[in-house]
Parts: sequence; structure tokens; C-alpha cells
Amino acid sequence: MFKQLLMFFLVMMLAVATVGCSEESTEPTPTTGTISGKITFDGTWPTTGNVQVSVYTTVAPPAYVPAGPPEQSSDPIAEGTEYNFSFEGLDFSSYAAVFVSWRDPANPAGALLLGMYQADASNSGMNAFGLPVAEPTAITLSADNADVSNIDIKADFNLLP
Repeated sequence: MFKQLLMFFLVMMLAVATVGCSEESTEPTPTTGTISGKITFDGTWPTTGNVQVSVYTTVAPPAYVPAGPPEQSSDPIAEGTEYNFSFEGLDFSSYAAVFVSWRDPANPAGALLLGMYQADASNSGMNAFGLPVAEPTAITLSADNADVSNIDIKADFNLLP
């Protein structure tokens, strides 16, 4: 009887160990995403106004200006040569543009574009009129692509009037 109980106990322990090892640990599927990167500033920082980075779902060509309010915007950025940004909790969607802009306190209704995310760095930047050389690069967030980083942008203060 002792051998039978011992065998039963060993078989049960082996079964529990096998079941416990066969279970895969799964991470929860993300429900929102993050866009992050670095802005490098060129030129003289303005003495007035606010500089911000914003993410938009829609833009209007041909000048590729924001169409509607941003999905998220940073707080005003403090003067410096670089700024790391991160927009968290974004819905899974396609984001048409990430813009860096300056808002003149004398004209708070409008903002001037200083730079935007463009994946092809050879095509990036703004022309002398403050308009994009090429259209912005869209960023798509999904459960399989929830965290997009290295969204690097050059912002040019030399474009300000």
C-alpha cells in the first residue's frame, strides 16, 4: 500500500509539474501606443512665444498644415539645443504628422511650422517660405507596432520672421 501511495504521489507531482511548465506566459496585448523621438534645434531661440511638438491625425496639402486640433501636444519646450518627446496613450491609428511649431504671442491663433518628421532625411526640412520640402511621414500605431521611437526632427528657428 505504501508503494502504491508513493507512486500515486510521484505521478501527481509529475503531472502538476508538466502542466505548470506547459503553460505559456503571455504579455497583455497593448491597447494604446507611444510615439517618441528627439528634436534638434537650429538657429537662435526666439525671445517670445512658445515652442511645442504636436501629433496630428490629419494634415491639409499642399502646404501640409495641421487640419484640426492635435491629438496631443507637449508643454512649451524650454530653451535648449535638443528635446526628447514622448506621446503616450495614443489610440491605434495612422498619425499623419508630428510637427514642431512656434506660436507668436501677438498672433495666438496661428503657429509657424519649424520642422516635422520625415523618414527620408535627404528630403527633410523646410524651404525659405517655411513650407515643407516634402510631405510629412505618417506613423501607424497598432497592437503589433505599439511603440514607435526614433522619430527625430530638425527644427529651424531661421524660418521665423
